[in-house]
Amino acid sequence: MTDQTLYLKCRPGDIAPRILLSGDPARVDRVANLLDDARKVADNREFSVVTGRYRNVPVTAASGGIGAPSTAIAIQELALLGAQAVVRIGTQMGVHAPLGSVVLSTGAARYEGTSTRYLPLNYPAVPHWPLVQSLAQSGQDNGLDVKMGMTATYDAFYPDMAASLTGGGPLDLTVQRRAGVLSMDMETSLLYVMGAVLGIAVAGMCLITVQAEPHRHLEPETRAALDDRMVRAALDGLTAFRSSA
Repeated sequence: MTDQTLYLKCRPGDIAPRILLSGDPARVDRVANLLDDARKVADNREFSVVTGRYRNVPVTAASGGIGAPSTAIAIQELALLGAQAVVRIGTQMGVHAPLGSVVLSTGAARYEGTSTRYLPLNYPAVPHWPLVQSLAQSGQDNGLDVKMGMTATYDAFYPDMAASLTGGGPLDLTVQRRAGVLSMDMETSLLYVMGAVLGIAVAGMCLITVQAEPHRHLEPETRAALDDRMVRAALDGLTAFRSSA
């Protein structure tokens, strides 16, 4: 490994073993407001990195951008720097999960293409169960409507998740509904496969801000309040988690 990673622009010692990974750099700033001694480590392209302490536990918040390819870059470089546990925090589109609920994905259908560069499709995308359990407890303690179940992950947002916004017809969700899919996103299956390959404890904790069919959104004030509560719950669960490694 070089002294500085290629895209995150981080060096050994810049990050903590426990990571909150968001797509949106703005959420990194919101996490930083909850940390003690928070310091901006790096800011390059879609990648923003802040390290601090939460309840005296070192924590890093990092952004990986939208979708599996850029998220894979972030996870790979975080692993090189010593990451041991990564929790994805962000938003998802609800299928069975209602607006305002928080999904802890217990597995993900691999419709994206990046994870196949790490493992063949025969291998499932599943999280680290003790980390999921820790997040489930913290979510309940923070008064969130926690749902646990399957996510489906895609590469192409408009064709696969929001065709009606570009003049297409409604999504055909027959298979997803038959399979009991709670939510859809663009990162979870990649995170879970990379966690298995890299030996990192991984989990996803995401707010349902949009309903797939019919297409409905959370009101902005409600979304902001629930997102803040989810971030705090994710910090609680991540710092309470004790790796068996």
